Amino acid sequence: MPKDGLKRLPDQVVAPLLRALMMIPRRPDSRLILRPADEPRPPVHRFEKDSDFNVLWRDRIVGRIWKCDYTGSTSGEIARYLWHWRRQHAEGRPDISGNAPTLESAMADFRRAWDGDSKATA
Repeated sequence: MPKDGLKRLPDQVVAPLLRALMMIPRRPDSRLILRPADEPRPPVHRFEKDSDFNVLWRDRIVGRIWKCDYTGSTSGEIARYLWHWRRQHAEGRPDISGNAPTLESAMADFRRAWDGDSKATA
């Protein structure tokens, strides 16, 4: 018996408990919120409420997702969403950014980067 007086539970008891813990939904403080920007910012040239967003976590801006129109391609105008996450850590790790064809996929990419980093540092 360990010196703290606790007994180890059998694996057939621990496994279902761990599965149940994995099913608990994320806490509200882990939510990322997308909020439209209040005013135009570079590099967005035509400001529209649905084309430039701040990404907030715990009421603090942690990143940005915006629509960038690329013109001059052979297939015509291409709209692509860019995302940027400003990591503010003491280690000085670089920011992460990427692009996606739709707003939904940009949001998913941002979330994957966010979750991947939080698991790596936990």
